Amino acid sequence: MDGHGSHLTYEFCSYALSHNIYLICLPAHSTHLLQPLDVGLFGPLQHYYGKAADNHLRETRTGITKGTFWSFFTEARAKAFTKQTIQASFHSTGIFPLNPD
Repeated sequence: MDGHGSHLTYEFCSYALSHNIYLICLPAHSTHLLQPLDVGLFGPLQHYYGKAADNHLRETRTGITKGTFWSFFTEARAKAFTKQTIQASFHSTGIFPLNPD
């Protein structure tokens, strides 16, 4: 979370607490550097999805349908969202383990 007031409501925090979801508020004007999902997960997700879509287009010369989208996305998510890449995302931003520099 970026600490914006509209994102940090009582209802949202209460929901997170009751579902054992840990919230992390990042310093203002620094999320482009510190968002672990943007830094380490969505880039690889985009890469794997794009690769699958490109291969499909080359092999079939047909467009992407809802069915092919979900199969490509599911496969790309499985490749990109691994325990290793999630941990590396937090490590590369210096959030965990904490790197104050």
